[in-house]
Amino acid sequence: MPSQPHETLATAATIVLAGGASSRLGGTDKTRVPIAGTSTLQRVLRAAPSGRRIVVGPDGQDGTALAHGHGARFVLEDPPRSGPLAALARGVAEIPPEATEAIVLVLGGDMPLLRAETLASLVAASSAEQRVVALAAGDGHVQFLCAAWPLARLRSALAAVEDPDGGWADLSLRRLYAQLGDDELATRAPIGSEGADIDTPDALEEVRRVAGPRIALAQIEVSEDVAVTADTVRGAVAEAAAAGAHLVLLPEATLTPFGTDLRAAADAHHTAFERLVQELADQYGLVVVAGSFTPAAAGRVHNTVIVRGPAVREDTSDTGPATPVVYADYRKIHLFDAYGSRESETVAPGEELVTIDLDGTRLGIATCYDVRFPEQFTALAHRGAHAILLPLAWADGDGKSEQLRLLLQARALDSTTLILAADQAPPADYSGRAARGIGQSAVVGPLGQIGQELGREPGLLLVDLDLAEIEAARAALPVLEHGVPLPGN
Repeated sequence: MPSQPHETLATAATIVLAGGASSRLGGTDKTRVPIAGTSTLQRVLRAAPSGRRIVVGPDGQDGTALAHGHGARFVLEDPPRSGPLAALARGVAEIPPEATEAIVLVLGGDMPLLRAETLASLVAASSAEQRVVALAAGDGHVQFLCAAWPLARLRSALAAVEDPDGGWADLSLRRLYAQLGDDELATRAPIGSEGADIDTPDALEEVRRVAGPRIALAQIEVSEDVAVTADTVRGAVAEAAAAGAHLVLLPEATLTPFGTDLRAAADAHHTAFERLVQELADQYGLVVVAGSFTPAAAGRVHNTVIVRGPAVREDTSDTGPATPVVYADYRKIHLFDAYGSRESETVAPGEELVTIDLDGTRLGIATCYDVRFPEQFTALAHRGAHAILLPLAWADGDGKSEQLRLLLQARALDSTTLILAADQAPPADYSGRAARGIGQSAVVGPLGQIGQELGREPGLLLVDLDLAEIEAARAALPVLEHGVPLPGN
């Protein structure tokens, strides 16, 4: 299953400055501080575009694992602890001279909330404009350690400030940026807390407060053969776990696709599917969210999203009962009686809104056709949801792709939540009328911006939640506070 967390439009090399212990953090190596279960340095590496990754700093106990998992090479400045500019020059020395067209991302190893899509956009803009493109810091100044440089310009700027007797020892990055003319530097505004570093205890505390879980959106093809789909689900969850996800969202109707006998599938396979989801949650230590069908009255089913976290024992004995840390079922409220379909003939509606809590983040749940009803999303937001999980099996047709994208953006704006939508990947040879997905799984920010989006093929999106982004959106656009009952309602 291909993973597409981010792409770039240019050959990129990444240099991460990871300089070791910080006196302001009591001698702690701030690049190895845990943030939402992952070290700061690992979070930076997994946000960096694919390509050459160079870490200038000590490899420590985790260096081998980081090098293997992220294709990183660790090097040390010479002499050690000679300053950030010397470290940067050491990293540049690792880039082959012939890579003249490369764009170099210069990053700090203590910036745990960097976003893959932002870094990709910096690289693309630097390549297109042939100038330095940097993230702006929270105070509006240039964030020196989050910038994309054309390699030739970086080399020439380093040469201009090099001390003939001492190289770059004890020189600050400010000297490097002073070489740039006004037309050689552009900045991009940060989103949420992505521009934050952890130089002080207060900064570390704030980053830990807003760093939410990593969520994977698995866009898979759902087969009419439940055994084939089960294998697909196993592969998707394994890939999400390997990428460090705390939760993986699978599409609506993962148990069996629409156009099949839903009640027969619910009776024959739901229990085994639920057991599989729980086993995968236990095996990989993450929450699995997937669309299923459960029996309802009068021969119908409920279109049910099952949420299962890893089980823990309620006591320390081997015989004590084991219960999932996160456990919920959401029954789809709005049924797709539209565009010639009659979902209500085979599916009974649910009635209850559902939210779950995961590592200090509240997640609401909705399903597919629910996205056309803004009041459900605002109600989830009023219940404290920071993000809304939206499994889909979107029906294809004229204009349906444009409608889906517009609806996802609108619901994000209505509720000022992050919308996390995982659709089915449509079978290449499918020509039936039943909804089998159109792909287009997406991460949509609380002000309606599309952060990541897939095409029609299977794939995996990864997003690290940043609660500061939601807080900032709700401060700027307080629609949840301004809503008032209308006459007649």
